[in-house]
Amino acid sequence: MFKQQKNCLSAAKLSWNDNGEPTSVEFNDIYFNTADGLDETTYVFIEQNKLHERWLQTDSASYVIAETGFGSGLNFLVTWQHFKHFRAHNPNHPLKRLYFISFEKFPLTQGDLIKSHQRWTSLSKQATALQSQYPPVLAGCHRMPFALDDDNSQIILDLWFGDIKDTITQVSTPPEGIVDSWYLDGFAPSKNPEMWNQNLYNNMAKLSKHNASMATFTAAGDVRRGLQQTGFVIKKAKGFGKKREMITGLFERTDKYTNHNPWFYRQGVTQFPHSNEGASTPSRITIVGGGVASATLALALAKRGISSEVLCKDQSLACGASGNRQGGFYPLINGQHDLLSQFYAPAFLYAANRYHDIIQRNPEVGKLCGVLSLDHEEKQAKAHSKVIDSAIFPKGLVEQLTAGQASTLSGIAIEHNALHFPTGGWVSPKSLTSELIKLAQQHSEVVVRYNCQVESINFVEDNWQVNITAQSPLKADILVLAAGHEIANFAQCQHLPFYATAGQVSHLNSTETSEKLNKVLCYQGYVTPSHNGSHSLGASFNRDISGYDVNDIEHQQNLDKLEIDVPTLFTEINNNVNGGKVGVRCSVKDHLPMVGNVPEYNATKTLYNDLYKGKPAHHYENSPIESQLFMLGGLGSRGLCSAPLLAEVLACQLTNEPMPMSQSLLDQLNPNRYWIKQLKKHNVDI
Repeated sequence: MFKQQKNCLSAAKLSWNDNGEPTSVEFNDIYFNTADGLDETTYVFIEQNKLHERWLQTDSASYVIAETGFGSGLNFLVTWQHFKHFRAHNPNHPLKRLYFISFEKFPLTQGDLIKSHQRWTSLSKQATALQSQYPPVLAGCHRMPFALDDDNSQIILDLWFGDIKDTITQVSTPPEGIVDSWYLDGFAPSKNPEMWNQNLYNNMAKLSKHNASMATFTAAGDVRRGLQQTGFVIKKAKGFGKKREMITGLFERTDKYTNHNPWFYRQGVTQFPHSNEGASTPSRITIVGGGVASATLALALAKRGISSEVLCKDQSLACGASGNRQGGFYPLINGQHDLLSQFYAPAFLYAANRYHDIIQRNPEVGKLCGVLSLDHEEKQAKAHSKVIDSAIFPKGLVEQLTAGQASTLSGIAIEHNALHFPTGGWVSPKSLTSELIKLAQQHSEVVVRYNCQVESINFVEDNWQVNITAQSPLKADILVLAAGHEIANFAQCQHLPFYATAGQVSHLNSTETSEKLNKVLCYQGYVTPSHNGSHSLGASFNRDISGYDVNDIEHQQNLDKLEIDVPTLFTEINNNVNGGKVGVRCSVKDHLPMVGNVPEYNATKTLYNDLYKGKPAHHYENSPIESQLFMLGGLGSRGLCSAPLLAEVLACQLTNEPMPMSQSLLDQLNPNRYWIKQLKKHNVDI
């Protein structure tokens, strides 16, 4: 299992010379020189990798570049510019998505990143876009998609913060490899020998596709021999400027490698057609569900030119758990930085970037006003202190406040210390769902069919038959279940460890004083700032209950929690209840969501019945799955935080494109993980 770094990831320490060029204090080496940095990147990496030629020759919808050493992002920005030029001059070419995977042990702070970009006025548009999504210094993979000017073209940055010897092994790698071209960059081998070693070259080989290209500014003999040892056929080329030589190479793959365990195998859609001009019309993906999960997936697919059909059981979108007026939006993190924390921290950052853009277009979707999680009891206070004491989480993500500071920031009297999530806030799930579908429809054909209550599904003659109440069955080539707690009603999912949780949110009219609340407050419950004259107060919790009517008893339960933890606000709005909403959420025993293929229960038990014996993975076949059936579920109460990244995972799985998170985390999101864990313990009663 991937072990996240327990110490705070260190940001780069820079010094600046008279020319405004940044130098690394750790490595005593310059990041770039302003005289010819752009030309050097173009010559060494773009030209020597023959990227324009390789792009023209590919018939794939995506291309993957990997880089050792992100630094200021100059190589990425220059590559972005060249890919934009390629798309502009080849608008009908099937290549529409460029993935750029980069590794950085000492990330620049956002302030240093902005300062370093000031020298490159010709890249100002791309630089500003990068700065807007650039993550805080938090270890892990951070995905940042950037749209090009034309239709569905994108350049997608996967920025891995951490030591490359750890992070490179976590890039999800299929047997045929994943990387098309390498930028072997970073500080000079003499300055940074810890990175330039045989371990790095071996890992590069594991990730490389056959005929993957490589270019680097150095011609050092140790580097050349190390790459040759792993399968790269190396050639010398003229170096840039005053440098006499550099090296390039092509990789010859002679064997297969993958970091996918067979029991957590993820099957995509083989030979999935893309809607590029001149290509065949894609099979439409059918999505069951009408909430945030369905909408985020429809958008992720649409941005890849894939059409979808959304089956919504109600007369309008987001009438179920996604129907609340306001929901708190902040990450689930802890001082142990366990799997939950490792997933939700980057998922939150990814979602925040997506929501920021949507809210800019439609303020009714929400407000990223910040969230205060109060130390409402001793246990919570200790947990919050561990988060800060761990030194894992940067201040841009979370900070600790006194009661006085919390009061000043929130606009009302707060009696508890608190954790502050400055980039969190509240989102209207209902408004968000509608906006996501509208955005998806701008990229591809997305049809929403209402009043479609799916009763059951059956696999008949290579298609899924979708049986709908009082309607004729539908056929689906590819089917995704994203129907919240109703996923458990399908026979194919009945053995998955789901449970339903019903909860009531109370709506309360705001007052002149309560209108001053400008942060979401979380305690035993939560309360949102006023929007359109109303606060949302939640939420009751009733496990294994699938629904009931709004009632006064649970309104009072919500108010009782507010009275205990935020008495000032309770006094203001105690008698102002004006309605509420009951929603039913779908949760999993280990509190992590599930995304991927729907597994076959009986076949899994049979195939892995001796998994407890500890045999090597190669003794086993890939995990049994339901053909062309996928799921996105178990989001619990954190769907606003997790849905965008989960949708990206499933879209990448369906299209066989690079995954946006570590292989270890992907394994822990696999729908069959509970069964596998029990079989490893020799517990056959699963």
